[in-house]
Amino acid sequence: MRFLSTLFAVCGCLVMMSSCGDEITNEYITNEYTTIYNKEYYATVLSNQKEITEDIRAPFLKRGDTVAIFALSNAVSQSDLSAGIAKIKSWGLNVVEADNLYKVDGRYAGTLAERVDGTQKLINNPNIKAMIAARGGYGAAMTLPFLDLEVLVDRPKWIVGYSDVTALHAAVNNLGVETIHGGMAQNLSNSTTAETLRKALFGETEGLMIMKNKNCKEGVAEGRLVGGNLSLIYSLGGTAYDLNTKQAILFIEDTGENNYSLDRMLTQLKLSGKLDNIVGVVVGQFIKMTQGSDKSVEEIIASKFADQDIPIMYGVNVGHDQPNNAICLGRRVRLTVDASMATMKYVD
Repeated sequence: MRFLSTLFAVCGCLVMMSSCGDEITNEYITNEYTTIYNKEYYATVLSNQKEITEDIRAPFLKRGDTVAIFALSNAVSQSDLSAGIAKIKSWGLNVVEADNLYKVDGRYAGTLAERVDGTQKLINNPNIKAMIAARGGYGAAMTLPFLDLEVLVDRPKWIVGYSDVTALHAAVNNLGVETIHGGMAQNLSNSTTAETLRKALFGETEGLMIMKNKNCKEGVAEGRLVGGNLSLIYSLGGTAYDLNTKQAILFIEDTGENNYSLDRMLTQLKLSGKLDNIVGVVVGQFIKMTQGSDKSVEEIIASKFADQDIPIMYGVNVGHDQPNNAICLGRRVRLTVDASMATMKYVD
């Protein structure tokens, strides 16, 4: 009964806010009974974001450097990673492992504390020049409030992965630090996936090029390349880690979603203003999608950008299928789509 009376009192306060002496803060509506999330805060996240002009780039790797395998998401076994680690070592690199790499807590690679601690130690270690994710899955986003990523501003190192690692890409790219969207230790068996990652790490990558297709849209744009897995970009909306897309070229990919879910996610980005200030789009692999009675993936994506005069490069081999070409997120690129070709080249 006390709970009900408190609930009624809270509701009454919200109806007559002046009589309850509520304090309106940026993030919360606070009164003597409880703290209510302020919906207006969601709008302030986007409006407070400014165009990122910093381009903080870690040194490219050289033979003899040390890289680490980290695990923020699903659990893995040694057999899952042995081939990938051998491939990385074949590039002349030394490999160390996060303390939690083979731990298991339900679906995760250890408890939240173990995953945070294992990853933070690698971030803090100046001898580690790159951190390659073991695999994706789920769990990276929940670690973000507990990781000190500001360390990477002064001592940048390459963060590598895709899928669930998009959460980490967004948080790090928002600091102006470049990362690599590419193959992870569990899935480097494809030669192109592995070689494009090696090139990205060693500073040999040039960008992407495909033949123009009917889903491309002609134009030229220049901006920071940001993005990754659409589901993760969507789920970070309205949080402190909301992907900054101001004057950026947005890359998206996904797997295993219903087409209506794709529509819903892009609609949310559209309604939130997330797509208003992008200058171009790069569309990667959308695989294992379920169409049902919905429009096709191509139709849905085209409809969301139809009112914007921006170039669209559609159908690059980046995402959950093989090959998964490595790309550098947070780096400035020039996107050109003409009558015959679509290219994305790094500006510097």
